[in-house]
Amino acid sequence: MAMWKRKLVLFIVFHFSYAQYSERDRTRYQDSDCLQGTALGVSSRGGNRIPNSNFWASSSSSDVRQPYKARLEDSTGAWTASILDTNQYLGIDLGGQYILTDIWTQGRQGSGEFVTEFYIAFSSDKTTWREYTNEYGIRQMFGGNTNSDMISKNYLKYPVVARFIMIHPQRWVGVISMRLEIFGCKYTSEVATFDGKSSISYDLSVGNTGPMPTNNIKLRFKTKEQNGVLFYASGNQRDYLSLELVQGRLVMHIDLGSTANNPGATNQTGGNLLDDSQWHDVIIWRNRTDVRLVVDRLETYFKTNGLFYRLNLDRTIYLGGVPTFNVEGITVRHNFTGCLENVVFEGSKMISDAKNRIPGYTVGNSQIATMFSCKIDAPSPATFPSIGSYVKYTSTEIGLAVRINFDFRTHDPDGILLFHELDSTKGGGFIQVEFLKGTTGFVQYKLQTSDQESTADTIEDVVRNTAGDLTSGFADGLWHKFTLLLNNEKLNVTIDKNSKVSVRTMSIQAGSIYYLGGYIIGNGFRGCMRSVSVSSQPVDFAAISESDRPSVLTGSCGLIDRCTPNPCEHYGVCTQTWDSFVCDCSNTGYKGEVCHVSAYYLSCEMFKMYSNDEGLVNTHIDPDGSGPLPPFPVGCDGKKERGKIVKTVVYHDAMEQITVDGFQSPNFYKKVIQYSGDIESLTNIIERSASCYQNLEYRCNNSRLLGEAATNADYFAWWVGRTNQPMYYWGGAAPGSNKCFCGLQEKGCTGQKTTCNCDAQTMNEFDGGNIVHKDYLPIMELYFGDTGTLMDDKIGKYKVGELSCEGDSVLDSIVTFRKADATIKIDTWEADPAGDIWFQFKTTTTDGTILHNIGDPDYIKVALFNGDTIQFSYDTGNGAKVVDFKTTNALNDDQWHTVHVEKNRKQAWLRVDNFPEKYITESSDEMSRTLDLKEGLVIGATVEFKAGYVGCLRGLRVNGVLVDLRGLIQRGQVSYGVTEGCIGKCSSNPCFNGGTCIEGYSGYTCDCSYTPWRGWMCGREVGVNLQKHFMIRYEFDKSQGLSTTDFKDVKVGFTTKTKQGILMQIQSPNGEYISLELNNAGGVKFVVNVGEAQRFEMNTKNDGIDYTNNQQHVAHLWRTGDNSEFLNLQVDNYQIAFDKLGDIGDQILDDPKYLFIGNNDTSNAERGFEGCIYRMSIDNIFPLKRAFQDPRPSYMWLYPNNTIREDMCGFEEVTVIPDPIEIRPGSGGTLVNITYPYVEDTSARDKAITGGVLAVVFLIIIVCIIIAVMYFREKGDYSTKEATGQDFVDNPDAALVINSTGVPDIGKRQEWFM
Repeated sequence: MAMWKRKLVLFIVFHFSYAQYSERDRTRYQDSDCLQGTALGVSSRGGNRIPNSNFWASSSSSDVRQPYKARLEDSTGAWTASILDTNQYLGIDLGGQYILTDIWTQGRQGSGEFVTEFYIAFSSDKTTWREYTNEYGIRQMFGGNTNSDMISKNYLKYPVVARFIMIHPQRWVGVISMRLEIFGCKYTSEVATFDGKSSISYDLSVGNTGPMPTNNIKLRFKTKEQNGVLFYASGNQRDYLSLELVQGRLVMHIDLGSTANNPGATNQTGGNLLDDSQWHDVIIWRNRTDVRLVVDRLETYFKTNGLFYRLNLDRTIYLGGVPTFNVEGITVRHNFTGCLENVVFEGSKMISDAKNRIPGYTVGNSQIATMFSCKIDAPSPATFPSIGSYVKYTSTEIGLAVRINFDFRTHDPDGILLFHELDSTKGGGFIQVEFLKGTTGFVQYKLQTSDQESTADTIEDVVRNTAGDLTSGFADGLWHKFTLLLNNEKLNVTIDKNSKVSVRTMSIQAGSIYYLGGYIIGNGFRGCMRSVSVSSQPVDFAAISESDRPSVLTGSCGLIDRCTPNPCEHYGVCTQTWDSFVCDCSNTGYKGEVCHVSAYYLSCEMFKMYSNDEGLVNTHIDPDGSGPLPPFPVGCDGKKERGKIVKTVVYHDAMEQITVDGFQSPNFYKKVIQYSGDIESLTNIIERSASCYQNLEYRCNNSRLLGEAATNADYFAWWVGRTNQPMYYWGGAAPGSNKCFCGLQEKGCTGQKTTCNCDAQTMNEFDGGNIVHKDYLPIMELYFGDTGTLMDDKIGKYKVGELSCEGDSVLDSIVTFRKADATIKIDTWEADPAGDIWFQFKTTTTDGTILHNIGDPDYIKVALFNGDTIQFSYDTGNGAKVVDFKTTNALNDDQWHTVHVEKNRKQAWLRVDNFPEKYITESSDEMSRTLDLKEGLVIGATVEFKAGYVGCLRGLRVNGVLVDLRGLIQRGQVSYGVTEGCIGKCSSNPCFNGGTCIEGYSGYTCDCSYTPWRGWMCGREVGVNLQKHFMIRYEFDKSQGLSTTDFKDVKVGFTTKTKQGILMQIQSPNGEYISLELNNAGGVKFVVNVGEAQRFEMNTKNDGIDYTNNQQHVAHLWRTGDNSEFLNLQVDNYQIAFDKLGDIGDQILDDPKYLFIGNNDTSNAERGFEGCIYRMSIDNIFPLKRAFQDPRPSYMWLYPNNTIREDMCGFEEVTVIPDPIEIRPGSGGTLVNITYPYVEDTSARDKAITGGVLAVVFLIIIVCIIIAVMYFREKGDYSTKEATGQDFVDNPDAALVINSTGVPDIGKRQEWFM
C-alpha cells in the first residue's frame, strides 16, 4: 500500500510563540509507539518481573539494603548506599529494549530516608552510557521525594529507548535510600545499515496527495562518521527537505518555495557530537512556517524563510544517501555510513515498508537480506575528566617498534596525550605528545633518543589541522584519529590526514609502560579516547585496575558540547573548555556572560536620565533591552529634568540634498532610504512615542512634483512609508490631500496651482515641510519623475530630514501597590539558558518583596532591604544564594530607581541604577543547574502574599518584553490593592494646617513639626487654659537667642472675657522685654521696652470690636522691610494696624532669656491672662507644643506644675473619612447563610394596608418637623446660639455687643469629617 494512503498515526499541530518571554513548554511528547507507558516490573505494579540479579549498585549498606530491595511500595526495605557521596548509583537491567516514559520513586518506608534529587543515565549495552538531558541540552535534574513514604512521579518529556537504566542520587535526606518503578513500552526495532553506497528510496509520485502545510518526521540513527546524508526529499517546484550530518552536527535544510526577492532556503543546526556510535533520536514537527527540531531532547525552534507555507514533494525520498550531491539542500559529499532505525515520515514506517517491499520503495546498492540489521559495533570510549587523569598501560610487546593508535576528542587545547619511556637498556629516552599551549589545538611531539638530552638526540615538530584554515587545531570537539609509528629509521605522527615524518637512523626499542591521556606529573588531557591499540594490540581500559587509571571513567564519553545550542545570545561567539564556555560579545551591542544584557539604554529618555548633557548627543539605544531587536545609533536631545523635551533622532543616508536629473517618466527614479536601525526597531520607537515627524522637501527647476493628476498613476512623485503604501501628499500637508503645504493655504501655490509650487513649472521653486502623521513614518522610499534629460533645464533636488520622535512611553506602564499583600501575577519567568528582569521603583518603605517566583525547590526573589539594599536571591536546587547591593544613598527616598537582574547558566547578576554591577559566578558543576520555576511570577509580595512592597513600579520588562501592568488594571484583571499610575496617599494633600505629608503609599504620616498643631493629620489644636496667676516659661539658650530683629512672624490664638493679660512676652535678665498683650479696650497691643529708647506701643484698631468676648481669635504680628522695621498687627481678618519702629539700633533686646505665656510674675495676677491660649508660633518655635511634650524639655517651666493641662480651647480635632476596607479576594472565611427560611404569609393583604397607613403617618410627622425648623429659623435664636442681631452688624463679634441673649457657650465637641 502506498505510504500516502496509510493511516496517519502521528499528527500533532503545534502553535509556537517566538517572543522570548513565554511559559516554558512542559508538555510531554506523545510517542506514537508508546502513548501510555505501563510498569515494567521493577515492583509489584509490574508483577516484580525483573529478577533480583538484574539489580546492581555502587554500594549497599547491609544485606537487607541490597539493590534488589529498590522495589516501589515494598515495605520490607529499600536500597541504601553505604557511602554518602554523589558518585553512588543504582542500576537495573530491564531485560530488553523499552521506550522509557516515567519513573516513580520512594524513600525507605517510615525511616525519614529519601533522595530529593537525582540524574538518570541509560544504555543499550551496559557499556556505553548516556545521561538524560533536557530540552536545553543540559543534564536533567529530577526532583525526588519530600518524605520517605509518598510516591514522587517524574515523566520523561521525551522518552528514550534503553535496556539499562542507572539512577545517580545527588541530594538526599538522612542517607541515600530509594525504591522505584520504571514505566514504558516494549520497543520494536526496524533498522537498516548503510555503508556510504547503499540507500532506500521511495517514489513520491505513487499516491501523491499534493502540497503539505504540516510535516511530522521521526527517526533514530547511530554512526561514527562525521558527515553523511540521512534523509532527502524534493519536488518538481524545487521544494526540498533534507537532513545531513556535517562534522558531527545534524543540519536540517528546507525550502517551501523561493522567489527572486524572497528566497525560501532555510538551514538549521540541531545537536552536536553525534558521531559517537550511539543512538540519537530526531523528531521534526512543521506547522506552516513554524518548525520544531528535536535532537536527543534538545529543542530548536525556527521559522522558514520565504513567502510560502506548503511543502510540495512529488519526486523521491532518499534514506541513507543520494545518487548525486549536486542538488539543492545537500552540502556534504558523503552518504551516510551507519544505522537508521524506525524512520517515520507522515505516519509511514519507511524501513519496515522497504523491508516488506511496499510498492514505490527501492533498495539501492545493497542486498535486502543483509541490509535490515545494524552491523555497526560501538567502540567503548573512556573519559579523562581532569588534568590528573591518565591510564598507565603495561605492554607485553617489549623491544619492538613503537606503534600506537587511538581516537581522541576534546575542547581543551592543552594537556598530554601520550608519554612513553623507551627501553633504558638500549639508551633510554622518551616520546611525548601533547597539545601546544597558546594554540587552538596544534599537537606537538618530542622524541628524545637517549637519557641525556641533546640536540642531536631530539626530534620535535608540530602537527596542524590542514582541513581547516591555518589557525585550526584539533581541540574542536570532533573525533580525530591519532597514529604514531617509531622505529630505527623514522618517526611518523599522523592525525587524520595530517602527517609529519622525520627520517633518521636511530637505535631505539619500545619500553613496557605507556601513559595515555596524561602523566603522573599532572597536566593531563581532558577529553575522550576510544579505539586504543598499542603494538597492534587493542587496549581495554575497563580491564585496567583503577589504581592505574585514576579518575578515568570507562564506557562513555563525558565530553559535553557546551556551545550547542549556542548559549551566547545575540550572535555572541562561543568557545569552550572541558567544564565551561566563554562568550565573546564583541561588536554585538550586548554584554554579560552570555551576551544577554544590552550594553545600551532602552531609550533616549533613559539615557538622558543618567546623563548631565542636555544637548544633542550621539549614542546607541536598544528599544527592547535583551529582546531580539538590536541596538542602533541615534541622537538624543533635551533633558526632561531641566524642562527640555527629550527627542530621539534617527539618522539615514538621504539627509543631504540629492539631485535628480534625467528621469522623465513618473517613478523612474527610486531611492530606498537606509536608516541606522532596521524597520522593526524603528516601528518600536515610533509606536511608543507620543509624536514623530520627518521633514521632506523638494527644490525644482521646471520639474513637477504632483501635477494635475487624474489618477494615482499620473503623479510624478510620491513616497512610501512603513505601511508600504504610496503617499501622494508632501511635507506640511495632510494624508489623502494629494497636495503640498501651499495647496492647503488660502493663498494657494505659485501660478495659482492647487497642488504644489513646483507644479507651476517655473524656476527655483520649493515645496516642503514636516510629515507628522507617525502611522506612515518613517519615509522608506522616494520616487521622482519629470526631470527631463541631462541636456535640458529640468532638474529636482530633494532632502529628507532625520526621523524625530518625542514622548517615549517606555516608562508609562506605571502601577502603585498600596496594600502590602497586593500582588499581580504574570507568566512564569523563564531563565533557560538566560533571563533578565528590568524595572524601576519608587517608594518610602524600608523593606518589601518586589518580585517572587517559585519552583520546587527553585525560586527567585528581588527585594528591598533596610531602605538601601536590593537583594536578588535564588536557588537552583543547590541551596539559596544572594546577590545584594547596598547603595551609598537611600533607595526609599521616593525617587525612581532602576533594578536589573539576570540569571544565566554561569552567573547571577544585579545592577542598581548606575552603580557597579554585582554578580555570583557559578561553579562548573552548577552550570547544569538551571532555574526550574513554576506557578507564575508574582509582583508586589511573596507568593504567600507576605513581606509585601508598597510603592510605585514602572517599565517592567521580562526578557526584553514589556509587561503591561497598567493594562491589567485598566481591563479589570487586577484590582485589589493596586492603582493605575503612581498615586500616593499624599496626592490628595491630607495633612491640615501646613503639615507635611510623608508618603507611605499604603498610608501616610503628617509631620506637624513646623506647625503649632499636632495630631494624626495636624488637625488638633494645642492650647492651654490659664488662670491669672498661671504662667508658662520658655527659657532660651544662646543658640536660640532672639531679638526684635530676629523674629519675623508671631501668631497667638486666644479666648477670654478679661481685658488684660500677657499673651506672649520675651524678656531679658535686666527686665527689658517685648510683649504681645490685651489692652483695656478689648484689643491687642504690641509693646517694645528696650534700653534707653522710648517705650514703643502699637494697638489694633478695634472699631467698636471687643475681642474679649469669649470667642476664638488669632492675633498675627509680622514684620516687613529691609531691616524688618515695619510692623503689621491683625486679629482674625479685621483691619491691619501698621506702624514703624524707631531707630532699629535702639530696639534690640539684648540677650533674651525667657519667653512668658499668660503672665511674667506668678505673684502678681494683675497682668495675668485668664482664658485659653492656643496656636502659638514664633517663627519656627512652638512653645505650647513643647510645654506639653512627653517628656517635657528642661527649658519649659509650668506654674502651677501639676495644674496646667493641655486644652483644645473649644476646638475639635479635624480628620477625614478613612479609606474603604479592602479584603483580598479569596482571603475571607466561609460565608454563612443567615437568611431566614421562607414562611408563607396568609395575611399579606392586611399587612399591606397597615404598612400603607404607617407610611402616611410617618410622612406627616416629617413634614411637621420641617415646618417647625423653618419657623424657628426665622426667629433671632439659632441652634448654634449665635447672638441675636448679627444680621444688623458687619461681623459676629460686633453682634455680641448688642445681643439680647448674652454670650453663647462654647459649643460641645464635635468631630468633623472632610
